Amino acid sequence: MDVAAIVVNFRTAEPTVDAVAALLREMDEFEEPRVVVVDNDSRDGSFEHLTTTFADPRWQGRVTVIDSRHNGGYGFGINVGVRFLLALPRTPRHVYVINPDAVVEPGSLKRMMAFMDSHPDVGLVGGRIYNPSGTQVKAFRFPSFWGEFESTARTKVITRLLRAHMMSILPTETCEVDWVSGTSMLIRTEVLRVPVLFDEGFFLYFEEIDFARRVRQAGWKVFYVEDASVAHIGSLATGMMDESRPMPGYWFQARRRYFVKHHGPVYGAACDLAWICGYAVCATKSTLLGRRIDARPRMWRTFIGYSVRNLLKPAPEAEQNAGMRQVSASETQK
Repeated sequence: MDVAAIVVNFRTAEPTVDAVAALLREMDEFEEPRVVVVDNDSRDGSFEHLTTTFADPRWQGRVTVIDSRHNGGYGFGINVGVRFLLALPRTPRHVYVINPDAVVEPGSLKRMMAFMDSHPDVGLVGGRIYNPSGTQVKAFRFPSFWGEFESTARTKVITRLLRAHMMSILPTETCEVDWVSGTSMLIRTEVLRVPVLFDEGFFLYFEEIDFARRVRQAGWKVFYVEDASVAHIGSLATGMMDESRPMPGYWFQARRRYFVKHHGPVYGAACDLAWICGYAVCATKSTLLGRRIDARPRMWRTFIGYSVRNLLKPAPEAEQNAGMRQVSASETQK
């Protein structure tokens, strides 16, 4: 089997069907194309709808729907699909993970497959992600102290000075990178057998950064492929694109888990301070220019409160049975 795809669904049944249809069109030329849809305990009829839809003969038995029976987060759902695939009599050479609100562009998966097949030292590949407004996401550096400061300062002179530390990068050609978007990832199955699975201590966000870091630590390279693209609606299940809403608690939790897990609590606290100082620069600039700071409601207060309460603590675990609710909602409502 050349490649199998995993789509994790949470209350996005119809977009999931569209994503799978686009995937199978893209996978037609591969040997034994297979898609695994993991329903992450949606409890809204998604599992039943998906099971009925993909049982139709027109799908030719190429889609398997699995009920995870527990919403442990995005990485948890991916792991459910990976374990299913690794238990098959014939496992795929590569595993492709794509969001249910994303549609792979024609030829993109084939190009990523071709690149990985010709580079045996590459374990993880991603491509260009663009949304309906035309905004593009390509590849990233790992988060860092100076990167946190630059990201919240939002000041041109600081960005110019700290360009080498900016997390988001926009390469114009295929190149090695630190990590790629979890929206669309091609993973060599050998990586998953090590095993380097997703850390289920992340409920949502930062799990793909952690995964890429551990893939690199295991001796594999991570690459961005320029001519592979995916159209992404964005955050249908989470509402994360709606910046009029407070940042959900699981974002703060995941961010802190990443820094403390990989760099220790002291560095994690330093990165919090860098974020706060950058935000203060942005707020001061906006006040002097008579502009309203463009930020989520209560972001400043919530971030500082979370940082102080968790100062120098061990890396937090994802709340179990959290669903897609606002984890630690009291923190974001203050």
